[in-house]
Amino acid sequence: MPVNSCVPGPELIGHIADLARLEWTPGATAAAAKRFGWVPDGSRTSSYATNTGHHVLPEWFGGPDDADTECMIPFCYYYEPDDFDAELQADGLSGNVEWLAGYHSGDPGWIFDREAGRSGFDGRWRAAVDAFGERLGEPETVVRDEKGDRPWNYAAWRCGGNAVVVGQCVDNGSYMTFEQALIWVGPHPADEPFPTGEQFALRLEC
Repeated sequence: MPVNSCVPGPELIGHIADLARLEWTPGATAAAAKRFGWVPDGSRTSSYATNTGHHVLPEWFGGPDDADTECMIPFCYYYEPDDFDAELQADGLSGNVEWLAGYHSGDPGWIFDREAGRSGFDGRWRAAVDAFGERLGEPETVVRDEKGDRPWNYAAWRCGGNAVVVGQCVDNGSYMTFEQALIWVGPHPADEPFPTGEQFALRLEC
């Protein structure tokens, strides 16, 4: 049950913390991305490639004129092979596991672990939460979505009128084949409660 991951380090976490403390007026996020050295990325559905091997979603984030509503930076993908994968392997054909192994292969810092399992997926989420905690302090909320076959975890911090969330959800970019862990940053009123685990799952899907 493989995992492909690049857990955020101090450089990316610093940029995310700076981004979360901005007032997201038109052009502010684009100026921040330029200051961070993020490079406009037209090769995927993302808007920028960071210096740390990560990609910033969605593709229209950081426009010069429009006020943004959110951005997401995936740092881990998880896949549970099924019988079809076993059939492909028996026939000497490549499948989703091989596709995941090659995903982000051209980006620095990404590590593919074929035997990681769900505990490895959760462990990389926890490592990211701990790393953000060193910069932002203890998260205001840590919740778990227990519904369905996939228990997912979330931690969230307030940064003025914005929030940073480190969580797990389905990866819509793979047509829900993979699960992912990502960083979500966006406006969140200071007096608005944080969502439940189930609501976080819907907010973070990309």
